[in-house]
Amino acid sequence: MKKRDCIILGLLACLARAEEPDLPPRVAECMKHAGPSFEIDYRLNPFYLRGDLDGDRKPDYAVLVKKGPNRGIVVCRSASLKALILGAGSAFNRMADLDFASWEVFDKRQVQQGAGEGRPPKLIGEAIWVEWSERASALIYWTGRTFAWYQQGD
Repeated sequence: MKKRDCIILGLLACLARAEEPDLPPRVAECMKHAGPSFEIDYRLNPFYLRGDLDGDRKPDYAVLVKKGPNRGIVVCRSASLKALILGAGSAFNRMADLDFASWEVFDKRQVQQGAGEGRPPKLIGEAIWVEWSERASALIYWTGRTFAWYQQGD
């Protein structure tokens, strides 16, 4: 192979890698445990969040994923390699497709009385705030055993 061909092939390999952003090693390992049927969904920026979701003072990650036509979240807790699937074909708050339009880490000190349906949850760690454009928003939070849903408004 000529030197010029090697340079071109190297450039093409570099461009192919540039299409998929790098993941933190912890997230890449967790995604392997989620299984090959889950693909990372790059539709939102950021496509993953980092926060202390379970209150153990260690970073956890939430990754946008899709499985077939259904979208959802894979949560990668620092305490376990097991991937927790929310939506993406599995029911979470009676929804198999979490097709929200935006999301961010929600600091546990921001929960206010009267902001949603019923009494607001006492957050152990940070939560994931999700919003459907001009429709609704909710908090996804850790209860100490699992993730739960708190509807904030319609």
